Amino acid sequence: MQGPPWSERVRGPARGYGGGVDDLRGKVAWVTGGASGIGRASAARLAAAGARVGLIDLQGPLLGEAAEALGATPAACDVADAAAVDATVAALTWTTGPPDVLVNAAGIARSSPVASFDEDTWQRVLAVNLTGAMHVTRAVLGGMLERGFGRVVNVASGTAVRVSAGTAAYASSKAGLIAFTKVVAVEGATRGVTANAVAPGLVDTPLMRAVMPTDEALRAAATASPIANPMGVVLEPDDVAHAVLFLALPASRYITGQVLHVNAGALMP
Repeated sequence: MQGPPWSERVRGPARGYGGGVDDLRGKVAWVTGGASGIGRASAARLAAAGARVGLIDLQGPLLGEAAEALGATPAACDVADAAAVDATVAALTWTTGPPDVLVNAAGIARSSPVASFDEDTWQRVLAVNLTGAMHVTRAVLGGMLERGFGRVVNVASGTAVRVSAGTAAYASSKAGLIAFTKVVAVEGATRGVTANAVAPGLVDTPLMRAVMPTDEALRAAATASPIANPMGVVLEPDDVAHAVLFLALPASRYITGQVLHVNAGALMP
């Protein structure tokens, strides 16, 4: 037997906003790719700011662990699957309420020269990184427009602007995500909905560790490689999450269609 809808189960006014412009009390935030890396760090920041958080990620132990640690609601889903996204959005809305903030942080990376890029691999990278963000945004944007408030923050990459060999699928997906972000910004501009992208540089995440598994490799990349930065540092996921939170706040209402680079100066477009 189903319980009462979210609006009858949450404490306080269903959509009332009791916080100030620098917090998210009374708001609901969903994070895709929220089980690890930048997604998990962003979810932690949003929760600390007072938001009720939902985590959308592939089924696995990391999802449960992250949800328990953050007091968040987990939702297992492959964002590349449109039908699965629609079902997940319906179920998660029942539990947390519809999202006021959506962070699209789900992403994968595969490297190959263009001349030998496998078709299935190419399609999978774009399906997760770009189409997946579209699936989730499409499913929740209408509600944001109706309620007159929304924050969409997409995690792109500096690779979208400064490419390197072997990154055709990843760079293309992230460049597409930036363009998608700007379209959402235009469509939400008169209805209280903003859309922005955060473009990380070299960050110590599971995605990066798959390519550079050792601390030494990461430090070398930060100091003596095409993606080195003037500060000579490897960023932590929380460094990017801080930017995500900033763009999600009510006070950021006039920041939209922008790309915020968080890269210790590696790229200054």
